[in-house]
Order: sequence, then C-alpha cells, then structure tokens
Amino acid sequence: MALLLWLPQVSRSKYVRPPGSYKQAMKALLASRLAWNVALFMGLQSLAYYVVLAWLPDMIQGRGEDAVFAGWMLSLSQATGVLGSLLTPLWAGKRPDQRSIIITLIALEVVALFGLIFPGLGPVQLWVAMIGFSLGGAFGLSLYLIVVRSSNTETATKLSGMAQAIGYSLAATGPFIAGSIFDLTANWNYVFALLLAVAAIKLYTGLGAARPEMVSLE
Repeated sequence: MALLLWLPQVSRSKYVRPPGSYKQAMKALLASRLAWNVALFMGLQSLAYYVVLAWLPDMIQGRGEDAVFAGWMLSLSQATGVLGSLLTPLWAGKRPDQRSIIITLIALEVVALFGLIFPGLGPVQLWVAMIGFSLGGAFGLSLYLIVVRSSNTETATKLSGMAQAIGYSLAATGPFIAGSIFDLTANWNYVFALLLAVAAIKLYTGLGAARPEMVSLE
C-alpha cells in the first residue's frame, strides 16, 4: 500500500546534492562526544528492548507462570511501550534539557527489573508495564534527541545515519548475548544483571546526549 502511494511521487522528485563533504561530516561526527552519546544511547535502549522482546515470555515462565500468561505479558509490555514512545517526545519537547527525563525512564526500568528479579515485590503485571513504558519512552526519546541535538537538517540526516548504524549494530547483539548467558547459567537473573549494567551505561550516555548542546559538522 505504501509503495502504491509513493510511486506517483517518483516522477516529481528532484535530486539535490547535499552541501558539504560526506567524509568531512562523518569525521566531525565521529570526533563529537555528543554524537557518540546520542548513538550509544539509541543502541543501548534498543539492545535492552530487543532482549525483552525476545526473552520476556521465557523470563516470566521462569517465575512459574504458564505460556499463555507469559504471552499476554509480552503483549502488555508492547502496549505500554507504544504509550511511552508517544508521550515521552511530547514531554521532552517542553524543555531544552532532557536529563531529568533520562533519569526518570532509567529509574522506572531499574525498579521494574528488580521487580522481575524478586517475585515477592509485587505483581508481575506492574513490572512488565513499567519496563515496557520505560523502554518505549527511551526509544521515542532517542529519535527526538537526534533532531533536537542537530543544528540543521543536514546535521540531523547525518547524525541519524550514524546513530542508527552504530545503534542497531550494537542492539542486534542483545538477544544472542542474553540467550547465550542463559544457556551457560540456566538462570535468568544473570540476564537481568546484564540489563541492569546496560541501564547504568545508558544512564551515562543518555545524560550526555540530553544536555542542551548541538552537534556541529564543522
């Protein structure tokens, strides 16, 4: 359906050569600590999301729940994730400094992880909803940071390319690493420990990416 809508636009499109040198722009981005923070925050939030997406049902079943309930919990995490991804950019757009949002999202994620580690802390539905919202919010915020940390359209385009190339390459390793850890230990708590470590690094890179600064290609 999307292809049918786009085909009529092909004949009307005009190629415009982007200003500046691509190599110079990439050199400037790779030398920018802010650009790296944006890229790593995006990668780490995606890594955590992919681990949860791939293994949450197994984690829930490891607590003694049945497969049907575990499947519903995955659906719940996705539903609250959509809510987080919609609301967080709106929240972020009301302030030039997004560090408090980073802290809030990471805090929600960490509390949810501890809730999943220790069954007696509360109902699993609460922790699943929280981790879904926090990871969805972090995804929406990572896309927002690409735009708001860029001084112009050209910078946003190139920063987006860098952030997604580095970020998704990093994120793709998450499910494999988590699955390998469980295969070696037969204990999901070690995977939760991995997610807590990722959250700590994500907090550091996120605070750097959320500062009210701009990435420059010069």
